[in-house]
Amino acid sequence: MYMKFKKKLDHILLYLGLPKLLRFVSLAPQTVEFRVTENCNARCIMCNAWRNKYVDELTTGEIKNILRQLKYFGINNLLILGGEPLLRSDIGAIIKEANLLNYRTILVVTNGLLLEEKARELLESGVTHITVSIDGIGDTHDAIRGVKGCFDKAIRGIKTVQKLKKEMNLNVAVTLITLLLMKRNVNEIPRLIELSRELGVYWDFNLLDRNLDIFDGIPFSEIFVKDHQKVDEIIDYLSKIRDEWPGVLSPIICKHILRFARKYLKGENVDNYHCVHGYEILHIRSNGDVHSCWIMEPLGNLRKAKISDIVGTDKHRELARRIYMRDCPGCTNLCAFNVAIKHLVSHWLLCERRRR
Repeated sequence: MYMKFKKKLDHILLYLGLPKLLRFVSLAPQTVEFRVTENCNARCIMCNAWRNKYVDELTTGEIKNILRQLKYFGINNLLILGGEPLLRSDIGAIIKEANLLNYRTILVVTNGLLLEEKARELLESGVTHITVSIDGIGDTHDAIRGVKGCFDKAIRGIKTVQKLKKEMNLNVAVTLITLLLMKRNVNEIPRLIELSRELGVYWDFNLLDRNLDIFDGIPFSEIFVKDHQKVDEIIDYLSKIRDEWPGVLSPIICKHILRFARKYLKGENVDNYHCVHGYEILHIRSNGDVHSCWIMEPLGNLRKAKISDIVGTDKHRELARRIYMRDCPGCTNLCAFNVAIKHLVSHWLLCERRRR
């Protein structure tokens, strides 16, 4: 009971946007983003992950040990990322371990190329959410992902998951994501949302982010949406869909996030906000490096230290404070784009609480 009260209090203090109160906020993240591999089987035009050839990744045993440490530390939400996480032959064992440890959320983000053949294993292992990256319809998606037939494979994977969910009587959410909103796919968003309705899944989106390592060196000027009228049209459309078709867009898409996306895409000032992610989320790379944010220096490495020796340290608190104060390169971390400071409290009260 005390821990629940303390977590709620931490939320209130963070979302008030008053830096003087940070010393009263505990460093007790509830969510971890875990890149179980850096390798990928797609060749996306907007990402460098497929160029990676990592071999010194955490073993199955090391990952299981880390999951136990994280759970003991109080983390309840596990986001399994890559690269392409389904490339790991032990992905089922990793998910099963998280399920046995009673993680509340076990989410896998995949490009869908291996989803059809891995669907049963994922479901039987205890996955709670599957996010499939879809960047366009048919040839558009294939061209963006650099793999012929990628779209059809991903859709077959989603349909297989939906079919198995019914057969196995499971409540697993599948989210269709336009992973990056860009010039090549912006006109296909209405069709993607209609496809999501047909498949019975949520639709969500992300923004191009120059500062994440996987986007280093990508020619953003060639793929960024530069037509401001088009930006207004699509954000207005999403606002309308959010109000008229509840349950089609991901619950995380709220008016504050759409406002942020509009400003970001139009190159307007979005720097008047605090970022709470340094206090609420941990990031782990496939070599064991732990970050308070992907774009900040590592806090430590789990091959050399325990999570209890890394989280809550003076270094962790200082980096979390710097992230909160935006003393960092800046990013659009996760789908939950950071919210303008004047909307922090209303976002927490009206948006975050509503989707819990």
